[in-house]
Amino acid sequence: MNQDERLIRILNYLETHKTMNIKQMCEMYTISRDTARRDIVKLSQNKAVVRTYGGVALATFQKKIENYQVRSQTELETKELIGMEAANLIADNEMIYLDVSTTVNFIARHLQSKNVTIVTNSIDSAYLLAQSEDTTIHFLGGVLNKSTRHVTGYSTTEKLKDYHFNKVFISAVGITEDGIYYGFVEDIHFKRELIKHADQVILLADHTKFHQRQNYKALTLESIDTFITNQEVPSDINNIMMKHGVEVIMANQDEK
Repeated sequence: MNQDERLIRILNYLETHKTMNIKQMCEMYTISRDTARRDIVKLSQNKAVVRTYGGVALATFQKKIENYQVRSQTELETKELIGMEAANLIADNEMIYLDVSTTVNFIARHLQSKNVTIVTNSIDSAYLLAQSEDTTIHFLGGVLNKSTRHVTGYSTTEKLKDYHFNKVFISAVGITEDGIYYGFVEDIHFKRELIKHADQVILLADHTKFHQRQNYKALTLESIDTFITNQEVPSDINNIMMKHGVEVIMANQDEK
């Protein structure tokens, strides 16, 4: 098989699967890693294809992160269902962390458990929880990011070392079979430090995050224990989750 024929087959694969890594190329077309890299260079000359860490993807696969205020008004019903499902997992007297997320915010709206201690760096979650008499709120310090309404920085990440959480609830900008993606470089260090201090890591994300990739992969799928979503998980992602024993919980209106 010559390069032109191979590139056509790769493009056809991308039309269906959106992304492809070097290992897949080598196995599918019986080529060396050097040949796969040359194919990637050739493919990236096509504006419809972009190079990624260790492979290629359709340009449309790298979805732009929408403004926080815009996201806070989209998929509201779906996010609320996921948030409600997550809130039901919180037991009395637990210590939990709530991520900066328009989906995770709904946990604060529906929390019914008693004497829960909540750590967060989200202004919105802290504001909602301040109206509850049954919670103790620890707000992580740091530099205020006005556009995303949370605090961040070295001191924010370092403060995590003072805690041990029963559960942490995190979100994602994108989820692929490779892992969990975020839009800012500081998310890498923060999320990796966060999960070191948790008994259970719970990921909340709706179907629009499937097969979406951003610049920064912070976690692998084996890093999480439970995934709450609203639609069937694509087979490639689901297979990895099953391999690592990730519990998948489907939040839908029929069950409410």
